[in-house]
Amino acid sequence: MWPQPPWQARNQAAVHTWYAATFGGDPIEPYRSVAEAVATWPEYATAVAVRLDSADRLKVCAPYGLTDLLGGVWRHNPARVDVAGSRQRLARHRPAQRWPGVTVIEPG
Repeated sequence: MWPQPPWQARNQAAVHTWYAATFGGDPIEPYRSVAEAVATWPEYATAVAVRLDSADRLKVCAPYGLTDLLGGVWRHNPARVDVAGSRQRLARHRPAQRWPGVTVIEPG
């Protein structure tokens, strides 16, 4: 049995209803697609979504590709999170300490 990694499910069609209250700032517009929503996730390695299609095949949505994810790179995605927010996430998550071998590219 494989260990179960932590994960989250988010209804991307509803993010605009709670985003500003949760993260602050101005309200955001509803996303037009899952790909548009995923492209705003805070790091390129996390900007990946997977779904099961009607034929039980996995479909991957990775607007920035999979290179950072598969290469173990933590890199700021400026689409929604500014540099200060990215630095806060970096301090909170401490990826280099949690996952030895991860390459952290400092936001800037």
